[in-house]
Formats: sequence, structure tokens, C-alpha cells
Amino acid sequence: MVRNILKNISWTFIVILMISLLGCTISDKNQAVEVEQLLEEKYGQEFTVRSIGGRYGTASNDTVTTYVHPAENEGISFKAVMTKDGELMADSYIPRIISDSLNQVLRQELQSEGIESKTMAVIMKADSSAEKNPDITLEKYVKTYKPGYFSADMIVKETPNFTAEQFEQALQSVYQAGLHTNFQVHIHVIAVEEYETVSAEFQQLAEVSDSWFTNYNVVDEMKVYIDDKGYHILQAGANE
Repeated sequence: MVRNILKNISWTFIVILMISLLGCTISDKNQAVEVEQLLEEKYGQEFTVRSIGGRYGTASNDTVTTYVHPAENEGISFKAVMTKDGELMADSYIPRIISDSLNQVLRQELQSEGIESKTMAVIMKADSSAEKNPDITLEKYVKTYKPGYFSADMIVKETPNFTAEQFEQALQSVYQAGLHTNFQVHIHVIAVEEYETVSAEFQQLAEVSDSWFTNYNVVDEMKVYIDDKGYHILQAGANE
């Protein structure tokens, strides 16, 4: 009899768990659709929610955080935050578009040096939350919002004899493209055998922190900076 009671309790728990998971799945889908619609209304494009993070439901949390990309471009991931009342509170789409523009300049310049790279930049001291034009150029953005500086993380594929001097021309180019906006970058040199994996995952990030790199084989690091006084090496690599 005790065994039957325990069996019934176990099945009841499983049923409750399945219903709970089903409810979460439906809730996730509904919230994703809401966020996609809000973003489409703002930018006139279709979007796809990649994943859902923190949700409302506690005394200190009345929002849901989603990670999104344009439906036709999985290479730009960004964060969008919706309130429990269904209002778009914040999103980082425009800053990520500008980050991608900076990335394109740097990639092109570094390719001429035989360096494979990807860069994610954060725009400091600029509020472009009201901007609705996804076609805004880097030049237009800088003229309109006058950022204090750009701060970036860059991944590069390991090659022999890397030096920080090899990045000077690339930073000169991005400094010119950004209308003389100061630019600082933390360069993470990724082991050859891991670069493709890291590159693919890096591209899907909406934001990056130093702790993210602890999961990978970073064989060297450098920090460089450019301003109106020129190019500066803040942290040289192991080959220097």
C-alpha cells in the first residue's frame, strides 16, 4: 500500500512538472512573439528571438529579457527588454549595427595583414535609444550622437609572431571612419584549433565579458588604444 501511495505521488509530481514545463514553453513562445512584433513596429523589419533570459515575476523584476537577431541576418545579435505590460523598454539593435560597421572596417584592414578577426564594440557615453533607422551609417551615428569613445573586444586567430604593432593601421582606419572617435580594444588571440568554434559562438553574442573567454584557449592578449595623440600599446603581447 505504501508503495502504491509513493507511486501515485511520483506520477502526480511528473504530471505537474510536465504541465509546468508546457506552460513555460507556451509563455516563452508568446513573449517571443510580443518582442518580435514590438521590434518590427519600431524598425520596420522582421526579427527572431534566439532565446529568453530573465523574466518578470518577482518584487524586483518586472521585465523579460530576450536575445534577438534580424530575421535575415543572424550575424547581428542584440538584447531587447520588454515590460510585463508589453512595452519595449530597451534594445541594443542600433548600437550592434554600429558595432558591426566597426567590425567590417577592422576585418578588412587586418585581412591585409593576414590576420583573421571579429570585433564587438560597445558605444560609450551615447544614447541612441530613440533611433529607428536600421540603415544609419557609422558617420551619421557619430555626427548625431557624439559618442565619447568605442570600447571593443576582438578575437583573432593565432598566427606566429603576433605583435601589437600589426594592429596600428587597422585602428587608424577605424579612427578615421569614426570621425576621430577614440577607440580602445582588448585583443584575445585564440588558439588555431579553437578559433572557428569561438568565432561562431562570438558572433551569436549580444554582449561579451572577460569571463566568457575563460571557456576557451586564449593564447595571448593585447590592449591597444587610439586617440588624437596617436596609437598606444597599453598591453603588449607575448612576442614583444
